[in-house]
Amino acid sequence: MTPELYRIIEHTADTGFEVWGTTKEEVFGAAAKAFFSIMWQIKAKEQRGPEKIEVSGGDLEELLVNFLEEFLYLYDAKGLVCTGIEVESIKENKVHARAWLQKFNETADLELLGVKAVTYHQLFIGQRNNTWTARIFLDI
Repeated sequence: MTPELYRIIEHTADTGFEVWGTTKEEVFGAAAKAFFSIMWQIKAKEQRGPEKIEVSGGDLEELLVNFLEEFLYLYDAKGLVCTGIEVESIKENKVHARAWLQKFNETADLELLGVKAVTYHQLFIGQRNNTWTARIFLDI
């Protein structure tokens, strides 16, 4: 059984989630997986090689928002969804990851939630008692 990686946070105008992990990389990966599972239900996952993803930000909060926004851009602009993610490193205000992307299949796949943007509203990422946590809200 896979351990729970996130929990949904109810909010009047947005939806949000919290994630946790032992490292920043685990938190970024869990945030991406939570984001994907909130947005899409993908019927069949293709086994294509991963694409390199590199995103920059001025601090950890901006880096997390920009990282998730990258996947929103890929979906909105190119019709691509992410079916797997591996965050390799977070260094010098950059996140390096590998993402398994595929075309959204309009006849088989389902968009669960129309996300307009990743917000800075009540955004948090930090370490508490040897556990990294993040809280993210999405504009829907």
